[in-house]
Amino acid sequence: MPQNPIVLCHGFSGFDSLIALPTVQLFHWAQKSPTTTQHIAQEATTKIEVFEYWHGIRRELLSRGCRVLAAKVPPFATIETRSEILNKFIQQKVEARFPNASEPVKVNLIAHSMGGLDCRYLISAFEQRNFQVVSLTTVSTPHRGSYAANRIIELFPFKVIDTVFPSIRELTLENCARLNKEIQDDPNVKYFSYGASFKPNIFNVFYPTWKMVYPKEGPNDGLVSLESAQWGDYLGHMENVDHLDLINWMNLSKRVKNLAGIGTFNPIALYLDIADNLAKQGL
Repeated sequence: MPQNPIVLCHGFSGFDSLIALPTVQLFHWAQKSPTTTQHIAQEATTKIEVFEYWHGIRRELLSRGCRVLAAKVPPFATIETRSEILNKFIQQKVEARFPNASEPVKVNLIAHSMGGLDCRYLISAFEQRNFQVVSLTTVSTPHRGSYAANRIIELFPFKVIDTVFPSIRELTLENCARLNKEIQDDPNVKYFSYGASFKPNIFNVFYPTWKMVYPKEGPNDGLVSLESAQWGDYLGHMENVDHLDLINWMNLSKRVKNLAGIGTFNPIALYLDIADNLAKQGL
């Protein structure tokens, strides 16, 4: 596990968890012997989260001793708005969890989809008052945009897009090209990235958007092409994996295969690999 906390940053329409139910506090011994791992164990077992964005991923990282924050920003909002709120979220959490810190707390950002653009904007445009981003790992982030956004704008009235889903316009090929000229990478931050691709059948939820993206950008995960996902140190891509598989929102068939040990992709293992890479980098 990395030595610095991880902040999980969700994508386009994301959330941290939709429902959080309190449970009986089982780890009373954590209060008597307050080691870091015991506090984490206590946090991981004092509530039940239903419909987690990072399904099972945050819990697995916590169980292994990693300090993890799951961010929450407005779905469908602009990158500037989302990144500003993300910046405030991290500031508040750092202040609450590290009240005696004498210097900025170093954090590793891990982002799925649009969350990677939020993070890049945060790093470039906002002062990090009590924290310091030391790494950003993006998972299928449309760094160069997605042609699916261009087609959706062509198909739906501008008023609907600009009023309800302003983030769609932000994700077009042209807007991301402009954004990439405006926001510069921080030389003190290490950037890593992953991509994914698959070929859907006609009944797959991503079939329409996959067909939009493929002719223009090539192999993709239903929304983001392999070319668009590459930023910084590209650590490779997953095959036969769609955009939601990457956050462990897998269908029943894939889950059964994983349980039987014949699955080709384990999303939780991906994030353990990301954590392992951060640890090896001294982050």
